Amino acid sequence: MSAISNEAFARMVQEYMPNLYRLALGILHNRDDAEDAVSESVLKAFEKIHTLRKRGSFQAWIMQITANEAKRIYAKNKKLSPVENVEDYMPDFRDEYHELWDIVMELDVVYREVIILFFYERFSIKEIGEILHIAEGTVKSRLFRGKKLLKERLHA
Repeated sequence: MSAISNEAFARMVQEYMPNLYRLALGILHNRDDAEDAVSESVLKAFEKIHTLRKRGSFQAWIMQITANEAKRIYAKNKKLSPVENVEDYMPDFRDEYHELWDIVMELDVVYREVIILFFYERFSIKEIGEILHIAEGTVKSRLFRGKKLLKERLHA
């Protein structure tokens, strides 16, 4: 692949910044940590841009970096302190799906991340598996269970 200019990299990062933040916030439940995860992800992506094989894969590639960074921070925080209250960290973006988003944010992280990547970011099962480094069957089962939990909570 030909080299990506700094300007092109900045444009692509800017385009996907809300997606990166939404994924990081979905994993971490903390705005500051989500911002840190996104910042670190962008820095790592910039440093490793030469490893990107196809320009068209940029979104999935940078989402994978963000998911990995958010999980690293999540694991570190889990060792340090208990999980904070979800309601303290409402997302900066609000849309017609904010009630559903609130319920998604209450799910366990393994369901939350696949729900966000599938329904909000519109990645395929295969792409989600690649981003999260899990088998497609695992993605499918987590999606199935996550949707079931969402349905139960919506009808409660």
